[in-house]
Amino acid sequence: MSEEIGSNAWLLFRKLVEMECGANLTPDWFPFTVDLLARWTGIPAAEIEPLLQGLEAGGWIDRADAECATQRARIAAPLPVPLEEEEIRSRLEENGARLGRCIWRYYQTLDGLSQVERVVFLYQMLFGARFTPRIVEDLEWIANTFDMSVIYDAFQEAYAKKVKSLSWIKTHLHLESEPE
Repeated sequence: MSEEIGSNAWLLFRKLVEMECGANLTPDWFPFTVDLLARWTGIPAAEIEPLLQGLEAGGWIDRADAECATQRARIAAPLPVPLEEEEIRSRLEENGARLGRCIWRYYQTLDGLSQVERVVFLYQMLFGARFTPRIVEDLEWIANTFDMSVIYDAFQEAYAKKVKSLSWIKTHLHLESEPE
């Protein structure tokens, strides 16, 4: 990335990923300004736009409202990574990571996943990859009981409120499903 786009490309891309993760439970659009990116990265504001254009041309990000002071971007999914999943897993495990079946935020898309797998992905994005048999049962129950849009809204609200409890999500889903 740095060789193709410029020496500060990785620094800028990393900050964009941090912003996206801070704003969204799952990959989605997020707002930014060039001035904030310059202040947070230390990259001169005049260098930001060419770097953004390079990241966009390289397939790393999509942008909207590029002509406005407040722009929007999203990180590409899947990212244009030259490594296969098994090689990435192997390298991580060689460095001591214990990996189970997990879905990676930008490496994979949710296309083709079952509703249970999508709920597991939401859980991973909110709580991490630690599961107990009880959590797995709860996630399967959630996936088989509620519409995906309602489930997503509950997880998104938990994310926005910084709730770290699956029981809060289950209670919220129960309350949402009760007739008024």
